[in-house]
Amino acid sequence: MIFLKVLSRVFWVAVGCTFLFPLYWMVTMALKSKNEAYANPFGIPTSWDWLNFGEALSKYHFYTYFQNSLIYTAGTIVLTLTTGSMLAYCLSRMQWRFNSAALFYVSLGLIVPIEVVVIPLFQLIKTLHIKNSYLGLILPYSGFAIASCVLMLYAFLRSLPKELEEASCIDGANVYQTFFKIIFPIVMPALMTQCVLIFIRIWNEFPLAFIIASKDQFRPLTVGLLSYFVNVGVADWGLIGASMLLSSLPMIIVYLIGNEKIENALTAGAILK
Repeated sequence: MIFLKVLSRVFWVAVGCTFLFPLYWMVTMALKSKNEAYANPFGIPTSWDWLNFGEALSKYHFYTYFQNSLIYTAGTIVLTLTTGSMLAYCLSRMQWRFNSAALFYVSLGLIVPIEVVVIPLFQLIKTLHIKNSYLGLILPYSGFAIASCVLMLYAFLRSLPKELEEASCIDGANVYQTFFKIIFPIVMPALMTQCVLIFIRIWNEFPLAFIIASKDQFRPLTVGLLSYFVNVGVADWGLIGASMLLSSLPMIIVYLIGNEKIENALTAGAILK
């Protein structure tokens, strides 16, 4: 029994190491010189070479791609949370004829992957003349993110007592004042959780950005990184590691700050089931 327990722990530690190894490889490779990257590809660098970061920033259009990723991520978060919270409030707190049908329609968004609708979506964006624009990616990103946002807030809002709206109505507030002044501050923890989840998803998104943002000035970090790799090739792994680490750093920081909120959201979902 003890042997099986130890074996189980060893197995899970090994699984955990496989998840951490790409991060370890990326960090150590970013600190190696060009020659050491080939001589010692998996070991700890003998001397830390910080010049890779300066060279990556000068050759790799990091600031342009970073700005684009920030615009796409922030725009998607604002649009998704604003429309998603209002729709979730409407579905959970108001009684109207097609309430259940609308909720079912929204939930279908969880099972539709981007790859399935990429061709009709590309044609639609091209028809609307928003290809190679910030709006051309923010709108589909928000469309794919709104389903999980609405369903999570729907479950959260249904747990609130009806007396909140009744007291607000007695004080003379209309439905918009009730939502923005009473309900919105209460659901702020759920909104922050969605904010972290959307940030991680949009920051790492590649297929749609690769197709929609074909011009260099509108490319996010993920697509810009691919173009940079094509230009650099495999001649300088230290430079590649530094550019990968610079691109991943904002997402790692956001995850370290918001990982507790993500765990709480997953636990809440398990309880609801």
